[in-house]
Amino acid sequence: MIFMVTSVDSNIYLVFDIDDTMYDLMAPFKKAHDHLFAGRVNADTTELFKKSRIYSDIILEREKNGEIPSTDSFHERLRMTYQDVRLKITREESALFEAEYRYYQTKIEMFDFMRDVLDYCKEARLPIAVLTNGSYKGQWKKTEALNLQSWFSPEQIFISGEIGYHKPDVRAFQAVSERMHFLPEQTWYVGDTYESDIIGASQAGWHTIWLNHRMRACPEENCIADKEIHEGIFLLPLIKTLL
Repeated sequence: MIFMVTSVDSNIYLVFDIDDTMYDLMAPFKKAHDHLFAGRVNADTTELFKKSRIYSDIILEREKNGEIPSTDSFHERLRMTYQDVRLKITREESALFEAEYRYYQTKIEMFDFMRDVLDYCKEARLPIAVLTNGSYKGQWKKTEALNLQSWFSPEQIFISGEIGYHKPDVRAFQAVSERMHFLPEQTWYVGDTYESDIIGASQAGWHTIWLNHRMRACPEENCIADKEIHEGIFLLPLIKTLL
């Protein structure tokens, strides 16, 4: 899609998550699940995926604190996910799942709506950056698969495994603010995960857009997201209202 825009004197800075914000993170999970475990367990793949995301954040925190080695993190995440549906996963099975999952991750494609958003930001010369959790090697491969270099320079891409802090740690967000010279009160973070994206960014003094396309219930009685959308097509119109 081509946008006819002129450069704007921006009063906002935009920072984006990657996983399940820029692309469908569930697709690689679903393909690996369908091949390996679908015949052994009667469970909704979407709900399994949501559980895996929750456990992924838990395991990442334990790994960061030195409670679990990085070599065990994927197995633990998968074990906990399938344990909830009473399926015991062996290490050999989790290794097979991880191999398929990693393979399908090399085939990921950016959401159309996100491509439109980034094209608009580039045309309008809006200050943008990326902040994502994960290992440097793994997340950088995703940036290449998604061709993020078309919109972001390497200096605009922040990966927790490189900067040393994982969302929701406020220091991860502060690292972006400091290096990019983004004023916190003028910065908007776009992410799909409430616990790590919305809470972390809010605690850092940023504004937030919760891209809740999985229709998750807010884990808090009072949702602190500044904006919440349930479909990606509403993201660009929303951003335009912030300018």
